[in-house]
Amino acid sequence: MSKSLRVLAVEDSEDDVEILRFELERAGFEPVVERVDNATALREALAAKPWDILVSDSSLPRFNAMSALDALKQSGRDLPFFVLSGAVTQEDADAALKAGAQACFVKSRIAELASAIARVLQEREVQQRTGDDSAHLPPPDFRNLFESAPGLYLVLTPAFKIVAVSDAYLRATLTKRSEILGRGIFDVFPDNPDDPNATGVRNLRASLGRVVQNRVPDAMAVQKYDIRRPESEGGGFEERFWSPVNSPVFGPNGELAYIIHRVEDVTEFVRLRQRGVEQSKLTAELQSRAQQMESEVFLRAQEVQEANRKLREANERLAQLDQLKTEFFANVSHELRTPLTLIIGPTEKLLASSDLAESTRCDLEVIMRNARTLLKHVNDLLDVSRLEAGKMQLAYADIDLARLVRLVASHFEVLAKEKGFTYTIETSEALPVQVDSEKIQRVLLNLLSNAFKFTPEQGRIRCTLRSDAARSRAVIEVADSGPGIPPDLREAAFERFRQLHGGTMRRFGGTGLGLAIARDFVVLHGGTISVSEAPEGGAVFTVELPVQAPAGIEIRLTSDDLSSLAQTARQSVAPLHAPASERVLTAGEQGHPLVLVVEDNRDLNRFIRESLASEYRVESAFDGSEGLRKAIELRPDLVLTDVMMPEMSGDALVQTLRADKNLDTTPIILLTAKADDELRVKLLRGGAQDYLMKPFSVGELRARIGNLVAVKKADERVRRLNAELRTANTELEAFSYSVSHDLRAPLRAVHAFCEMLVADHSAELSEEGRRLLNSVRTNAERMEDLIEALLRFARLSRQPLAKQQVKLSALVHQIVEELRQQEGERRVEVRIGDLTDCVADPSLLRQVFVNLLSNAFKFTRHKGTAVIEVGCEDEDGESVFFVKDNGAGFDMRYAAKLFGVFQRLHRTDEFEGSGVGLSIVQSIIQRHGGRIWAEAEVEKGATFYFTLPQNQPETSAP
Repeated sequence: MSKSLRVLAVEDSEDDVEILRFELERAGFEPVVERVDNATALREALAAKPWDILVSDSSLPRFNAMSALDALKQSGRDLPFFVLSGAVTQEDADAALKAGAQACFVKSRIAELASAIARVLQEREVQQRTGDDSAHLPPPDFRNLFESAPGLYLVLTPAFKIVAVSDAYLRATLTKRSEILGRGIFDVFPDNPDDPNATGVRNLRASLGRVVQNRVPDAMAVQKYDIRRPESEGGGFEERFWSPVNSPVFGPNGELAYIIHRVEDVTEFVRLRQRGVEQSKLTAELQSRAQQMESEVFLRAQEVQEANRKLREANERLAQLDQLKTEFFANVSHELRTPLTLIIGPTEKLLASSDLAESTRCDLEVIMRNARTLLKHVNDLLDVSRLEAGKMQLAYADIDLARLVRLVASHFEVLAKEKGFTYTIETSEALPVQVDSEKIQRVLLNLLSNAFKFTPEQGRIRCTLRSDAARSRAVIEVADSGPGIPPDLREAAFERFRQLHGGTMRRFGGTGLGLAIARDFVVLHGGTISVSEAPEGGAVFTVELPVQAPAGIEIRLTSDDLSSLAQTARQSVAPLHAPASERVLTAGEQGHPLVLVVEDNRDLNRFIRESLASEYRVESAFDGSEGLRKAIELRPDLVLTDVMMPEMSGDALVQTLRADKNLDTTPIILLTAKADDELRVKLLRGGAQDYLMKPFSVGELRARIGNLVAVKKADERVRRLNAELRTANTELEAFSYSVSHDLRAPLRAVHAFCEMLVADHSAELSEEGRRLLNSVRTNAERMEDLIEALLRFARLSRQPLAKQQVKLSALVHQIVEELRQQEGERRVEVRIGDLTDCVADPSLLRQVFVNLLSNAFKFTRHKGTAVIEVGCEDEDGESVFFVKDNGAGFDMRYAAKLFGVFQRLHRTDEFEGSGVGLSIVQSIIQRHGGRIWAEAEVEKGATFYFTLPQNQPETSAP
């Protein structure tokens, strides 16, 4: 009995709708089919009538299947949706299925659509009858599950803000979720103001702090932590005792995301113990609970004791390490001063010569300048080691502090004019004091150097000395109009190795010891040093020194000649001057690769440029921002950049360059003096190609640059070829679609209407008419087979390889069984030898054996006893697979035509076929990196051999 079927078809061809109706009738339906071909007509049809299914062509002139599916969803109708197209790619089919389509079919297999429709409708009937909707169960509500959990849980951010809470916790603490979420835990749960001995807030804050710092759970001893009663219950605080555990929760990148604060209310147990209630009088439940609490309290106490023991050991170890560090600094500083002396001395001697070439003098000045900078750092380290060991002694002398300040400050006057600063020095005529003049000079040099480093051009700097007679103190102020120091960082500014502008974006180099040493020297004198906001707008450092030495200290009548200290002052000021005009470098020839050098140290920048100028065109930048601007403007072939730079650090520069589509493939080499493996890995993952530690070999630098530039040029050639290949593939896709849509559509109509004539009007045709009709059908089918073979060849040529381990023996046995079923009663002897497993694309390798074995079955059809062999031979360590038959064979003179598209060595009336199968086989084998050949003799059979490379990766691109 036929079943009615209401079909809404999105189709632009009446012929295709007629064929659809015919196939549905053959499948046992009584179809009512209505055709629409645009979005408006589809929406109107969905709203006007009830439908059983919706069938849509994949692509219409102004509409497509995905748009039709969207319109169906918007209508609210729950209809099975099928895609029917002349040609549909696997990507389009996958997209349609993901969007909600039941299935996708090509029009040449429209009969399969009818079967799929029947199956889907039957499944829907069963589902409606049984009420089975398990596939539509909602996902679990994890928030509801957490809030309903029986335990007492609170979830905090690392800043101790409450973000989630369980219902049980709310009940235990007499709070409401809406009143505590988003607030700090200590705002919600303060200490009881009526309890002067309350320690709950302090202990909990310490525990949470340990979780943040150590990133491990922290168990607390039982705490007395009273809770606030609501006003509706009389207000005030209620005594409570808790057993808390705080545990970290980490995000996907390993950062601390949350802290889970879990507690148990042990108030009842503690009160019972306090009242001295006998254990025997407790109920069985309270006995069990008391034992559990005692065990927990004991374990927590042990954990606290163990933590305290580890803390003591850590402190002892830290003290030992601190002592070792001090000794190390002292030893290293002493060892470094000897080679530095042997660098500075001969260099000074060479510079004193009058017959030096300008280029040589320039290089020697660079050596001298950097050697003195290194010597200053070594002296700082030596001073720190002496200060930490308590071995630094002051050499008090009677000096004129006013004269010392004027002398030191005067060395910065030329620098002030160079930078356009307004520089004022304010001192009295004389101010006699008893101090260590060398130490105070170091303090002044450090403070003035910082002021000149951090003050922008055209800024203001002031150095003032005054006497505070009432307190017997001398007061020195160094003020500037720079960025200043935030109040919360002013104390940290004097910490050793602390740099307020640290990280990879710091503006100035240094060890971070200058201010720390200045403070230590001042404190040794019994004075003070502080920093605050200056009237000029920046920072003002204030030094207060006693004018008299402590009683009992030996005082020299006068210090050494202050002029001997001028050399130290000049050495401190020299690095702050703008570099002298650099000599012109000879640029590489036009057409040479362009290298952009981004390095804030001008001496090193110039050195790198000189080293590369003979082979490359070189452009310089002196900070990250300038480097980015020049990279965008010049499009260099390679960027060589420092990591630690002002304005923009090297790692930030790498990230920004990689985000620019025009520079995302530009090779980048990073230079740094930081021996930090974690930083190196981070930068390489961030997009840098190479990493070079300072100091580096010029030869190595040139080699690395040469390799990367050569790779970039090769990549550019590959990209050009890939672009050409993509264009060719696009054209091939267009051709394939045209063939599928424009050639196969009329063939389908011819074939379908022939079927309709045979089914409905066969009796009306004469024998000659039926013969002619059969001839039309046969040739239409052959034409469709040829088109399908051509499209299959084109698709397989572009299909990406997805290689994996293939069980070859099982695959061949399966194919042989399938071919035997197609042969019916015909007897064919197939011998399958031992086949080595291989790594290949399973679907493509299956196509190889299907084509070769199909040919073997076909070309042995006229043999009385057909024999086919499949095996594998080992030749020189290489696996050679073969398919052999005793069939028609071929003349080896024509073997060159064997693997060509549409090339046949036999007539169609002898053996059917499209002439594409062996072309497909050759294409697949070659794409796997193998080779294929054949040997044959007429009427004595043929053997096809092919190889597959071993140890291939699991996946590869076409």
